[in-house]
This record gives sequence, structure tokens and C-alpha cells, in this order.
Amino acid sequence: MKCLLLINSSSGNADGVDGDKELIAALTKAYGIVHKKVYKAEDRFDIAKESEGYDILVLCGGDGTFNYAINALRDKNIELYYIPCGTFNDCAHTLKKLDSANTQRGQFKLDLGEINGRLFSYVAAAGSFTPIGYLPKSKHKKVFKRLVYYLYAFKEYKVHRINASVKADDRSFEGCYTLIMAVNSRYVFGFNFNRLFNLNDGKGQLLLIKAPTGPLRLIKMFFLFFRAFFIGFKSEYESENIKFVSFRRCLIRLDKPQDFCVDGERLTSGLANEICMHKERGRVILTGTKDFLSK
Repeated sequence: MKCLLLINSSSGNADGVDGDKELIAALTKAYGIVHKKVYKAEDRFDIAKESEGYDILVLCGGDGTFNYAINALRDKNIELYYIPCGTFNDCAHTLKKLDSANTQRGQFKLDLGEINGRLFSYVAAAGSFTPIGYLPKSKHKKVFKRLVYYLYAFKEYKVHRINASVKADDRSFEGCYTLIMAVNSRYVFGFNFNRLFNLNDGKGQLLLIKAPTGPLRLIKMFFLFFRAFFIGFKSEYESENIKFVSFRRCLIRLDKPQDFCVDGERLTSGLANEICMHKERGRVILTGTKDFLSK
């Protein structure tokens, strides 16, 4: 078998993997032929092309790297191992928290979301704070780790006004929102807020937070986000200012395009946007360097 060890050196914690000679030796023992390729986030790296001819892909990176891989490999027959090396690793943290008693060697079947043709593993969101997923530079993340996201959070503390008409399955909502978020995870930006998440029930969750108005709008926004992310949700929730519902298919109509954060990557929307959930579309083996060394 042929194995490709692919490392995104721009990921916050990838340096240790890149220099791990024992990992290469363990992979060679397990699979015979192993090639290592290292790239940076700014490189024009084609995972689909580079993985041709390989049976195993061992991927080292963060949430954005994982998103890149699931899209590049969506129609390929290749076994995917994922060593989380990012700053938050929200997708990996969600999987680690789940009961994996029925999985073999950490292998998961997981639902994937799709927005306008792009797959995502844990989030697609527009509005307040969402730019912190894609704005921080790789060199700053490697040096300052999570601190860089907190600094950007202060910068992005502002009310957005997104006029949207939303239909989530058979429910419809319309208003001006400061946050529109489709979630397929328990964690987003490190917050363990979505206890309604189920690994492979074919559903995602939609969070809509109404844009507050008036001179105290920033204070109002604080309490709305505190309710959503610090208190979290154990069930569906609908109030005047917050909607949190499960969905399989969601249509979002906007009055102008918006930048969405899709698993930490920027995606500019259209005016009409479809988000759908694919049951058990993804397969991944979540692992770490020690797991290979113990084989």
C-alpha cells in the first residue's frame, strides 16, 4: 500500500509532526511505501492531484485543511487519517467527545454539510465574529496560538445587519440578523454550545441572532451571544431575538452577498443560498502520532 503524509506547515501546531522521524518509520512499517509532502497555506496545493495513486492519506492540519481535504477527496476512494494540528480543531474536539465505543481504531462516519456546492464538516456562518475564522494570518497563529483569535474578537465586536429570508425545512424566518450560522458540531471557535448535535442523524442546527438596534446595541448583542454560546442549547429554542432549530435543508435568501466562514475558510455567498446535510457522507479516522507509534 502507498501512504501520503501531508502536512500543512502553516497550521498552528504542525511543526512537531513535520520533524517526527518516528512517525515516518511507523507509517513505513504499517504501509510499506510512504511519501511526505509539506506545504504552506498560501501555496497552490492540489490535494486531489497530489493524492492520486495513494491508498492512504494521513492529513496533518487544522479545520481549514480538513475542509480542503474532504472537498478534494469527495469522489475518491482513499482512506483518510486526520491528525489535528490546528489552533481550535473544532471538528476533532467534537469527535473526541463522542462515545466511540462502536468505532474501529477511531474510525467515524460523519454527516457533512454543503453550502452552494462546498462541503463543510462543522460550520458555515456569516455575520458577527465569523471573520476571525479566516482573517488571522498563519504566522501569527503559529506564534500567538489562541490569543490571536481573542485579539481579532475585540476587533470584530460589531453588529452586522444581514437582511435574510430563511426557510429551514418547513419553518420560515425573516428579519435582520447579526449572525446566521449553520452548525454540524458541538464546538464552534472553542465554544461547546451545541448539545443538540448528533454525529450522524442527517441533521444540522441553524442559529439566527437578530441584529440589535439603538444606542445600547453592543450591550444587547453581548447578552444575546452569551445566551447562545456560553449557556448553549440542549434543545431547539425560539425567542424574539434567537432562533435555534434543527434542519436537513435550508434556503437563505439575502439582499446582498455575504462572506461566510466555512470551516475557517472564506466563501462569498450569492443572493440565493442552499445549505443541506448529507447523512454519513464523510469517513475519517481520527488519530495522533502516538497511535501510529503504538502499532
